Amino acid sequence: MEVMNINNEETAQYIWNEALQRSYKPFSWGLDFGSIETIEGGTSFRVKTASVKIRLEKMGLYKLCIIPDDKQKSQIVCEGLILGNLVPAIDEAVKYGSISEKPQYKNIQVVAERLAV
Repeated sequence: MEVMNINNEETAQYIWNEALQRSYKPFSWGLDFGSIETIEGGTSFRVKTASVKIRLEKMGLYKLCIIPDDKQKSQIVCEGLILGNLVPAIDEAVKYGSISEKPQYKNIQVVAERLAV
């Protein structure tokens, strides 16, 4: 396993500066600006019906977790996302409740849509 020296604050700022703030789409998600936090290896925030966590896994690849407020819905976990695919993946998940296998997402590996128990 690759060992990385991660500065959590810098990683969170990089995700926001280079991906999320470069798009108008986060405004359509019902982003709660007061919920933005630095977490280990990334950032987390709330959108209208879910919590979103983005973590740097390996150099240049991110893990995205979308946890719906409705416990009856499945959690979406994607690994191996490049920075440029974060916004489209979140956008689709927030709008449709899942991530499709559209060609623009061919590099996205949906690890699991975990069922709530």
